[in-house]
Amino acid sequence: MTATDFTALRSDSAAPRWLWWALAACLLAGLWRLGALVAHEPLIALANSYDEVRYSACFGLYPDRPDAVPPERNSPQAPYSRYRFVTAKNPICYWSTELLFQGAAAAVFHAEEAATGTTVHSVRWIGAFKIAAMLALWLGFSVAWLRRREPWSALANGLLLPLLFADPANTIYLNTFYAEWTALLALYAVAGLILIHAGKPARGHAFALLALAAAALAVSKIQHIVLPFGIAVAMLAIGRWRDRVWLWKGKALLIGALAGIVVQVVQLQRDSDAIRAINVFNQADVVFTALLPNSGDPAATARFLGLSPQCLQYSGKRAWQMPGFPADLCPQLASVSRARELLALLREPRMALRLGWAGLANLHPWVAPGLGLVEGGDFAPLPPQFFSWSDLFAARPLSRTLLFGAPFVALVVLLWRQRWRAWPRLLTVTVLTLVVTLGTLAVTVLGDGLADVPKQGHLIYNVALAWWIGVVVVASRLIACPIQGLQAKGEQVP
Repeated sequence: MTATDFTALRSDSAAPRWLWWALAACLLAGLWRLGALVAHEPLIALANSYDEVRYSACFGLYPDRPDAVPPERNSPQAPYSRYRFVTAKNPICYWSTELLFQGAAAAVFHAEEAATGTTVHSVRWIGAFKIAAMLALWLGFSVAWLRRREPWSALANGLLLPLLFADPANTIYLNTFYAEWTALLALYAVAGLILIHAGKPARGHAFALLALAAAALAVSKIQHIVLPFGIAVAMLAIGRWRDRVWLWKGKALLIGALAGIVVQVVQLQRDSDAIRAINVFNQADVVFTALLPNSGDPAATARFLGLSPQCLQYSGKRAWQMPGFPADLCPQLASVSRARELLALLREPRMALRLGWAGLANLHPWVAPGLGLVEGGDFAPLPPQFFSWSDLFAARPLSRTLLFGAPFVALVVLLWRQRWRAWPRLLTVTVLTLVVTLGTLAVTVLGDGLADVPKQGHLIYNVALAWWIGVVVVASRLIACPIQGLQAKGEQVP
């Protein structure tokens, strides 16, 4: 944006002076928090739990380790900052939106090798591309809200950068080959486009962008295969119930969601020894960490699933904690279908309720546990100078109850006597929050059990915190400008 454009925007948007100062402060604080962690020496990032290799293998990139170390071996004790191209046997490559950033970094690495002959490359290039994408979206939405002359919405969007996106629970995924940051970026694009075009007629570019964002979210991780579809259904339902129309935003989301589902379904049909092994490990986690420990009668549940009594001894153990390959220790495990697991939950509703509660309880800490965060360390945690909301929520169970429970209470209040009519945007944000919370939690516990809930369910914390940021901004707006005053000025009541 040129200086002339900036001046024109400031004039056209009629934004108050305090907003410009607030957005500038948000940008500086966000960049400071991002830069402090991303540029830290030694590297701070989430160590490789084997998930990274599913994506880095697409480009033949592996940690710079001695040749005797198998390139696909995980390194849970600490992250690596230096990577190199290695030819591996039978590499596994998961398709993901994440590959856009890794592909850009791989192109830089090839250029470095051609120009300088170096064969070892910095993983921080990936972090730089991910930060650039987030800042581009953040600035784009900030400008859009300013052009709509909605300063309080611009403030809410502005606060997301320093308070949410720059939190270490998110930024530990920047200098890595994990797809969690990409999923967060895609969800931000989906939610931002829905809100920024609220009340506007369909436009070609807006329709296409929203469909593209939905597809990017569905392809970001297999765990999110149906999430944009759920959001699409929710938006269509809101439009039909509230205004008796099928919102174009719901249609755009549906098209993008279905396109993403097709890609993921094709991916799930691929077959290899590595993919089969991953499926068995995930199946073991669902059965032994989710279903059996939460069943009122584990022996009866095991029989219903077709498992032999000897399998019960592994109840409560994660797949990697078992003394061998899960399918060898419990041969019937491989034949347990997802449909059978769902039937077991329907057959025992109390088990389903206990599992849902256990899923929420296992979300903390928000910073993914069990993996090292400091290069060269031995399962070293986040250095104390880096504050994360995870510290607060992990230490105070009541705060987690308020964090996750408030949106459910808010939905009841909004629906009571149609109070949502005064808060249409709050209704949309609340419904989005609940869809992401319930959808992500369900897919997490049914896809990977309780083995890795904080990492697999990281979007739940993000949407809950974003909801609270929006509510605080709405409350501040009401204090500063009562509803009567806003209506007199012709401004929209949130």
